[in-house]
Amino acid sequence: MADPSRPIPIVICGNKEIVGRPVVEGLKPEYEVILFCIGSQATAAEVPYILKGTAPPTQSSFIGSGNYSTPPVAVVMGRAWDAEDVALVHGALRSTPGTPTPPVILRNDTSVPAPEPPAPEYAVQLIRRMRETLGKVVAGEELPGPGEGVVWY
Repeated sequence: MADPSRPIPIVICGNKEIVGRPVVEGLKPEYEVILFCIGSQATAAEVPYILKGTAPPTQSSFIGSGNYSTPPVAVVMGRAWDAEDVALVHGALRSTPGTPTPPVILRNDTSVPAPEPPAPEYAVQLIRRMRETLGKVVAGEELPGPGEGVVWY
């Protein structure tokens, strides 16, 4: 699926840059966060441009590499986002013309106990869970999730 010599491109949808920055850094070098979006509405508006290889005309955040030459393998949604938020982003990904395989959405499993953000321990746990799930996605493993194209992490 991915070239092992290059980082795997992903997008993260979060709530606060104070949490996003250490998560983006902690996923390197295996994963390249091309954009950290703040909020599900921003993610739904920005990611279709990224899927076409172009920068969004407006961005909710400038955290990330800004390298839009390769579409993201996954869009990772933070714990602040509920089923409606995920459905909004899912719809935007699926309705982007010219996208044969939309990225999978990783939805935070809020049943897993976690420290409260912005505690550094929260970012550490997120990074571990994201890496584990992203590795399985890249390997093509079937993962449980709340719907088609959405998996829990």
